[in-house]
Amino acid sequence: MNLSRFFYFLVCALFPLFLLTHCTSQKKLVKKAETAYEKGEYYTALNLYEQVVDAEKSRAGKNPYYFKIAECYRLLNNSRRAESYYRRAARRTREKSLQYKYGQVLLQNGKVSDALAAFEEYKKENPKDSRVENAIVSCSLAVEWVDNPTRYIVDDVRQMSEFRDNDFAPAYASGDFTTIYFTSSRPRDEKEKKVEINPVSGMNYTDIYEIRHDRQGRWTDPVLVQDTTVLSDFDDGTPSFNASKTEMYFTRCIQEFDKNIGCQIYKTELKGGGWNNLTRLEIVPDSISVGHPSISADGLTLYFAARIHGGMGGSDIWMVTRDSDVSTWGTPVNLGSPINTEGDEMFPYIREDEVLFFSSDFHLGMGGLDIFRAVQSELGQWDIYNMQYPVNSHKDDFGIAFQGSTEKGLFSSNRKGSRGNDNIYSFELPELEIVVKGKLLDSDTKKPIEEGEVTLVGSDGSIQTVKTRVGGVYSFDLDQYIDYIVVGSVEGYLKNKIQISTVNISDNETFEKNIELMTMSKPIEIPNIFYESGQWTLNDESKKALLMLSKLLSDNPNVTIELGAHTDMVGDEAANMQLSRLRAQAIVDYLKEHDYDPERFVARGYGESMPMQVNEEIAQLDTSFVLGKVLTPEYIQTLPDEAQEIANQVNRRTEIKILSTNYIPNLEYFLRQKNSISSSR
Repeated sequence: MNLSRFFYFLVCALFPLFLLTHCTSQKKLVKKAETAYEKGEYYTALNLYEQVVDAEKSRAGKNPYYFKIAECYRLLNNSRRAESYYRRAARRTREKSLQYKYGQVLLQNGKVSDALAAFEEYKKENPKDSRVENAIVSCSLAVEWVDNPTRYIVDDVRQMSEFRDNDFAPAYASGDFTTIYFTSSRPRDEKEKKVEINPVSGMNYTDIYEIRHDRQGRWTDPVLVQDTTVLSDFDDGTPSFNASKTEMYFTRCIQEFDKNIGCQIYKTELKGGGWNNLTRLEIVPDSISVGHPSISADGLTLYFAARIHGGMGGSDIWMVTRDSDVSTWGTPVNLGSPINTEGDEMFPYIREDEVLFFSSDFHLGMGGLDIFRAVQSELGQWDIYNMQYPVNSHKDDFGIAFQGSTEKGLFSSNRKGSRGNDNIYSFELPELEIVVKGKLLDSDTKKPIEEGEVTLVGSDGSIQTVKTRVGGVYSFDLDQYIDYIVVGSVEGYLKNKIQISTVNISDNETFEKNIELMTMSKPIEIPNIFYESGQWTLNDESKKALLMLSKLLSDNPNVTIELGAHTDMVGDEAANMQLSRLRAQAIVDYLKEHDYDPERFVARGYGESMPMQVNEEIAQLDTSFVLGKVLTPEYIQTLPDEAQEIANQVNRRTEIKILSTNYIPNLEYFLRQKNSISSSR
């Protein structure tokens, strides 16, 4: 049996305890069981209901109590025993909520398909119940998350998982994170075992224990925190510390005969090496139970779990604030939707960066309690995220604590491998590995460029530059949530850049990005510039191709270029010359329309005067081509018809040639660049 909801039971349903006496009357036994159940004494109620069933001779007489026994086992978090009794009850009773609760324990036991069937059966009779829609979706998510786990590494803390008692709700008690306080139901020592059993959980009453790192960095055995201000005869647990670790807030559940005191939050101060000045926080009336405190870094906001009138349904997360360390606490405020639901939300934990963590059994999850992260926007709206597998499991996962701002810490779970009890687990998110790597290449020959420079510029202001290695290789390690520009530059080539963003990257990733540079030593063809036969008007496909040229001009604002148009050998030579001039000018006009300075361009038409020479790339287009041959009219006429058409296509081209690299952009260019950067933000 475990205590993952132990404090919740006490917070929600702690009433005065009465000594039960043996009663031979079946009717009185049932009455006592019902009374214990209504008071939240589920362990006591379970024993009484089992006595009723054992004493009942007829099968029909046993049937009404199977559901109650199943409920007790579910509320005591013994999902396997609960499953067995729900199954019995399902054959013999028409309890309205049975199939839903049966599905809950099936999901906790990892029987996802059976749980889905139970939820679907419940939905037929209760189509408007919002809980079942969540449950059905959760079944699919549970499978997906197990198949695609997050990068968190989870392991049990061996020193706190060897006992068959419950250890949960860890908190770091020192600034160096070498001391941990946690809640445990283990016996105080071998000589003086606790003999009084909690009627709610059936376990020992809980105490706060301490565990430390020794000089070798290993955990010592847990020891009881024996300060009299912390140690009591009642349930104590769920500690939380202020930023300086000089104040501890914790839950104490006092039980007195015939008094409804309930659980309350207490504060104690560390002085002289011990805990002193115990005070109860006056945030709710004595009759209302509260627990699971978590104090903010500035000590002015306290989060806690409670059922207070005006809540969302089950246990909710509340907060209370004060103006200073010596001020009184104000009125509790319910955090509301979307954090709180009609289910149970508990075990809040507020980080230094004001990100809130809590556990819920209603939000979309894997079964039982799941741990959720809540981030508040500038407008005050909370966005909720499930921590997913392996932090969450089909069982109860709760009571998380972080080592400061790092992505590692501790949490509690009764998952598979914990023998059904609550144990403490460690978690750590390894540093994200995001890399961009590739080669610096000559855009014409595709050969690698060695000893070239590649510069990485980040939106966070970072700049790194490396020289390409053998094979033109470069690589950079990237950080998360940054936009990057990678710029390649080599003397004799035009600069080129690529853009990469890691804003939405949540897993290890490697970007393979080659950077191709255009040489300034010879003309470079602009691919995919097409015209209708005998026409010079740019079509839509050609305009798309000019985006490459626009990028080149933006990346290299100091170059001037010649735009040269070439035709094939078909038609009149003079007409082809005029046509090529018009085509070159059409590109210049297009660039002028897009705010590029016309002084940077020269339009030239070459007609059919400069046919291409067959290189390796052209030779691959047709087996008839001979390497080194010039595609003149005489040579083309010797080729097969299909090869002639290919040769004419090769000769029809638009090229750029770098004329100078010392152009000084005018003022309008800088204004356009400034406006472009501003609009991109």
